[in-house]
Amino acid sequence: MYIIIKHVRFHPTIKINYMRMKTLKSILVLTGLIAVIVLILLFNRKRTFERARIASEVSTSVTVGIDVVKEGQSDMSFTSNGSLEPFRELSFVSDVSGRVLEVFADEGTHVSKGQVLVQADEEMLQADFAASEAAYNTLKTDLERFTNANKSGGVTDQQLEAIRTQFIAAESRYISSRRRLADARIKSPISGTVIKRYVEVGAFLNPGARLFDIIDDSQLKAWCNVTERQVLLLKKGQNVRIRCDAFPGEEYTGTITFVGAKADRSMNYPVEISVSGRDKKELKAGMYITAYFDIATEEKVIMIPRSAIVGSVKNAKVYTVTGGRAAEREVTVGPMTGNKLEILSGLQAGDSIIVSGLINVSDGVSVMNKADR
Repeated sequence: MYIIIKHVRFHPTIKINYMRMKTLKSILVLTGLIAVIVLILLFNRKRTFERARIASEVSTSVTVGIDVVKEGQSDMSFTSNGSLEPFRELSFVSDVSGRVLEVFADEGTHVSKGQVLVQADEEMLQADFAASEAAYNTLKTDLERFTNANKSGGVTDQQLEAIRTQFIAAESRYISSRRRLADARIKSPISGTVIKRYVEVGAFLNPGARLFDIIDDSQLKAWCNVTERQVLLLKKGQNVRIRCDAFPGEEYTGTITFVGAKADRSMNYPVEISVSGRDKKELKAGMYITAYFDIATEEKVIMIPRSAIVGSVKNAKVYTVTGGRAAEREVTVGPMTGNKLEILSGLQAGDSIIVSGLINVSDGVSVMNKADR
């Protein structure tokens, strides 16, 4: 069976409406595409602007060093420089007159206490001693005889007193001449090292003539200067760590033996330290040393680097950092230990502060931690 479909002809009005709908559909599709394109362009533009803004902020931010404030144990430790000196230094002089016959020590010689250093001519001293000894013995016998005679009435009290006066004078001369004779063998009064010799063989000595300079370097001491705040932390008997530039890595133990009670013109106080541990290295007088005074307390305090302070210590300020911006803040500072200052008020643990790169920082400026770059 065959179905015959005849050609249908639409009314002109229907044909126009169909064409309009088809055109409208095309317009809607095109409008949607345009809208999508516009949205994409707007989104990309916003991202571009945001990137530009961030880049602009980064380029205008000041790069600084930022630290977080922490609370810790109060450490009042400090150092002071000084130099080593001998425990004792003596300018040795002569007590006798006479010509020098022999000299037994030279510069650099180590001598012991009581060791003979110079032999003076004893000839005149021997003669003087012999005469004074004879006079002494004679008057001693006379005094005994006069004393016995006075008891029996054979000698008056005045005669006895006169002979006693003569005896006392003779005894004094005898003791003096005996000492001078013994002193002709001039002995070292201390153990140490001869650093300077002034006497020569053949020279004539007079009392007070300079013979040797001797240092007792069996023990060394160091002198350091400390400030008025530091001196309050020190006391006699306190241990000190000592380091010497001549022996890097070596450390010695010292003990404070003197703390000055009066400041010098520079408002510094002298401190004497006795240095031990010489068996480790051959320390010598004159060597440069650094003394480490270790002083810690149980008190918890806030310490910040001195570099974080803006202005003077009396009118101190710091820059804190919040939200990437610097904010100026006044602080009250306390004692300085090393390169750090104690903060008495104005900061608390957890605050972020600028510790370096402050030259271009002002209140409210954008900052960036150099550790984050």
